[in-house]
Order: sequence, then structure tokens, then C-alpha cells
Amino acid sequence: MEIRTRGRKPKKMPEMTPEEKARYDRLFEEEVMPHASSVYHLAVRLAGDRDVARDLTQETLFRAYRFLYRYKPATNAKAWVLRILRNTFINHYRKAVKQPYSLEAHNQTSIYDAEDVYAYHNYRDPVEGQFGDEVTKALMQLPEDFRVLILLADVERHTYKEISSILRLPVGTIRSRLHRARKILRELLAEYALQCGYDTPED
Repeated sequence: MEIRTRGRKPKKMPEMTPEEKARYDRLFEEEVMPHASSVYHLAVRLAGDRDVARDLTQETLFRAYRFLYRYKPATNAKAWVLRILRNTFINHYRKAVKQPYSLEAHNQTSIYDAEDVYAYHNYRDPVEGQFGDEVTKALMQLPEDFRVLILLADVERHTYKEISSILRLPVGTIRSRLHRARKILRELLAEYALQCGYDTPED
């Protein structure tokens, strides 16, 4: 299978026998697809746009399938696929928040459509009712790397060790960057917090 995306030449998967292909598909189904909802959950919050998040989720899963031969079975599949999501967003979706990006798959065959992902996991919109407009606006003003950290640590509740696995950064670096990200977010939300009756100490 080859997936064509805008402006990028697709990479070919290794040649496989039918038996190898069946094992490959089974590995994807058993270890990657259970985390599809988590991918979409985080994609919505990263992109701030559901249409962009659907495209982002679909491309992430396509990439995960295409490069599954690089994944070591029975390791941390969730961290692996969320790392693909993060890299895909940072590299290709910076400008897509206001101009939603769509996959171009002319004459190509996909193993899963976006609808399959949501039906597979009894899809429920993970963002509905989670944040007020002011909080969402503040999150979207954070630099992408800081936004990822806030979402992984404070929204998704991943541990530092898990975030380290996802981002391939030392725990010390994560702690330092997360401290800065939270400080920026506090500053962005200071006026809103006062309006809501919260104290806003300088530190």
C-alpha cells in the first residue's frame, strides 16, 4: 500500500509474502488501532479544529501502518503512535489550523477510513465541554512544543516517563520545558482567572 500526501513522495513498504502481510495487518490491528481514539483525542486539542484533527488522525494512522515494520512488537505502541502524531503535526500542520489540510489519495487504497476509526472505538467527541473558549484560545497561543507538553501532562495525564517515551526527550528537559509552558499559560490566563474570582500570585 502507498499513500500519497500533498507535496510529498510516498515511501514504499518492504515487499512481503501474503503470510507476512497477514501478520503485519494483525499486528497493526492488535497493537496500534486500540490507540486510535487517543490519537484523535490529542489531535483535536493540538489543532483546535475537528476537520483538521480528522485528517491528522488519518495521516498518523497511515504513517503508523506504513512504518510498522520499524516498530518492535509488544513494546509501548501508544507512545510510538503518539510520537508519529506529534511529528506529523509539528512538521505538516503548523499552517493548517486556519487552512485545514486534506489527504490526497488519488487512486490509492487505504486500510481504514476515518469513519472506521471512530466506529471501531465507539467514537465520542473528546473535546465537547472540556474547555471554555478562553482556555482553548490560550492553549492555541502556546508554541507547538509547549502545547504538546501541556496536553500530554496536564490534560492527558501522562507521566514524565511516558512523555519522555513519546517525545524522546530526557525527563529533566521535559520538567524544565513544562515549567516554562505552564508559566506562559498562567500569564495568558491571568486576566481571565481574575474575572472568575481566582487569586493569581506572581509565582
